[in-house]
Amino acid sequence: MKIFGQVFKYSLAIVLAISTLLPSGAVTLDEARELYKAGKFDEAAPVFKAQLKRKPNDGSLNHWYGVCLFHAKKYDEAEKYLKIGVKRKVLESPHFLGDVYMAQYRFDEAAESYQDYIDALEKARKQVPDSITEAMARARKAKLMLRHVEQVPIIDSLIVDADSFFKHYKMTPESGRIGTAEMLGVAIPDSAIGYMPQRGDKVFFGMPNGETGYDLCSMNKLTDGRWSRISPLPEGVNTPRDEAYPFFLNDGVTLYFASNGEGSIGGYDIFITRLNLENNTYLKPENVGMPFNSVFNDYMMAVDEMLNIGWFVSDRELIPGKVTVYLFIPNESKRTYDLDSVQTDIKSLALIRSIRDSWPEGADYTELLEKLNHIKEDQTVTRPDFVFAIYNGIHYTHLDQFTSAEARNLYVKANETRKHIAQLEAEAAKLRPKYAKSEGTTRQRLAAEIGSLEAQLLTLYPQPGKYENQARKAEIDALQKRR
Repeated sequence: MKIFGQVFKYSLAIVLAISTLLPSGAVTLDEARELYKAGKFDEAAPVFKAQLKRKPNDGSLNHWYGVCLFHAKKYDEAEKYLKIGVKRKVLESPHFLGDVYMAQYRFDEAAESYQDYIDALEKARKQVPDSITEAMARARKAKLMLRHVEQVPIIDSLIVDADSFFKHYKMTPESGRIGTAEMLGVAIPDSAIGYMPQRGDKVFFGMPNGETGYDLCSMNKLTDGRWSRISPLPEGVNTPRDEAYPFFLNDGVTLYFASNGEGSIGGYDIFITRLNLENNTYLKPENVGMPFNSVFNDYMMAVDEMLNIGWFVSDRELIPGKVTVYLFIPNESKRTYDLDSVQTDIKSLALIRSIRDSWPEGADYTELLEKLNHIKEDQTVTRPDFVFAIYNGIHYTHLDQFTSAEARNLYVKANETRKHIAQLEAEAAKLRPKYAKSEGTTRQRLAAEIGSLEAQLLTLYPQPGKYENQARKAEIDALQKRR
């Protein structure tokens, strides 16, 4: 008993000594797992890493630590641990390994890993979630896009604060303005970045819809200076996911916007669509492809047709709180790299690892960039009456530029119709509050008046666009006859 007592005292002393060396708030493995489940990966990671020193082949520990590294955007490190998780038959490891491969632009391997995950779920008689089917579709689409990377000169890039990137879009006044509610002087949501055309009579923006995400919406300026109610854009662009960051070309029908819905290869992707003036709906949006889009977030494409320069934003550099604003020269028609002859790694070109790799031989954009630096000074010159795109970069800014009298009259008619629309919208806006407060025959009369105004508006809405298209065609015909 005396020997036992001495051993007990000695063991207790060792335990106490060790305990004094450990931090009082040390996180246990069970606590780390709870942090992991709560999405606090940076707090859980050190515990998993320490445990792996004792159990380097433990499948679950390798999986958990690999997922933590993935969320820290340490993709190369994450791959090593997730592969052990796959080897040890951890059910979720192929899923995250596929995500790692997507971030590394290894799209074939990503698709294989997602398929392995689907097979494992089916073997375990578990339901395959829609998110994995969508991930598989993104991998296949990204693989196809990587074969058709557009050959476009990226002339500059700027790493800027994510919440004020739009301040670096130095566009001419004719291309409109991009900014917050305060910058644009109109009450759009605080979280929204809006676009206002040069005329200043409309504003477009992404707005939380309270249910599924963001929808593209617009407001029109009324004749009394007030703004109309917020309305979603016509059918064809909004989806159950998020749509935001709109920009229109000067033709008023070509729309760039960002979406994380169907057709995206990861996060926000940039899409293009056009308004069908015949039925006031948008054509099926098309993904603009690489290098503009990546598996990360890419958005807010804008093109200044006066300068023939474009901008877009991406967080592909993975710098917290920062994004990269890229400047590029738009192609008149899309040209893609020839994979058999291109000397630079196509993944590098797709990710824009070096902007100079995208430049034609001997190109020098110093003068063009210098011109951009002085764009703020240029905004003090006399503003044009309007901006009307004809074709191939030709824009009219004054009525006396029209060669065709027919075209000029049609353009004037389009603007007069817009004014008429604004007047009817203002009348309807005044009647609606009265209708809401009225009763009986007064309510019936107001309902009839509002209904009549709305019927007129439905007829009038497509007309300005039609007149402008007719004016454009008449002017092009007149110009061709003069040649």
